[in-house]
Amino acid sequence: MHPILVSLGPVHLYSFGILVAVGVLCAVMLLRANAKQISINPDLIVDLAIVVVLSGFTGARIFYIIQFWDYFRSSPLDVFKIWEGGIVLYGGLVGGLTGFIIFTKVKQLPFLSVLDSFVPALALAQGFGRIGCFLNGCCYGKETHWPWAVSFPFLKYPVHPTQIYESVFNFSLAAFLLFLFYRRYKSGTVVAAYFILYPAGRFIFEFFRGDNLVVFLNLTLYQWISLAFIGITLVLFLRGRSSHHGNKAAHRPT
Repeated sequence: MHPILVSLGPVHLYSFGILVAVGVLCAVMLLRANAKQISINPDLIVDLAIVVVLSGFTGARIFYIIQFWDYFRSSPLDVFKIWEGGIVLYGGLVGGLTGFIIFTKVKQLPFLSVLDSFVPALALAQGFGRIGCFLNGCCYGKETHWPWAVSFPFLKYPVHPTQIYESVFNFSLAAFLLFLFYRRYKSGTVVAAYFILYPAGRFIFEFFRGDNLVVFLNLTLYQWISLAFIGITLVLFLRGRSSHHGNKAAHRPT
């Protein structure tokens, strides 16, 4: 655990904030490269990335504040201390997707093609973010005595390094999504892969998390959200495929 990366007198540079910034920068670099594959101006994609980052962090923070409302009600100024951590990834997805939809509508960009180019960069940024979580000491795992267990000063027992599990998973997911993107599958395929595979991974990792409480049927809130994302994505993807095949059949010469 190393929440403060560098201290310059009274100024502290927090590990979580630095790693998130590194993740965003790497994601933007990847987005510029991906933009050329879909014939979109890279500068326009950077503008979109800025909108998505701002709306995503807003959504992520709002979801976190709602989750810990009792704390923030008594310490309202802590709402603004985002550099210390305290975001909910699924809130970030909702907020970021909202900003994405608005921007692509206004600029009349091809929604699914651009979103296909975004999700590998998103997974890459998440990988760096989870390293930030590890250094910050949040999102820790359950007690374990496996050889790679880690200890945090605020816990009396070693735990699963769930942040590292998720970081490795996210980096691997980014590589796989990038492979799919450059194979030029039908628009929406890469998006569907992300919104199925990431929630599936998160669902599994939640069994090892020690900071989330079960809410129903021995599953945590984020496991239920993961299942919802998987279900909605499968329905939309399969419906899109069936309508695509239906249109092809309707135009087939007889």
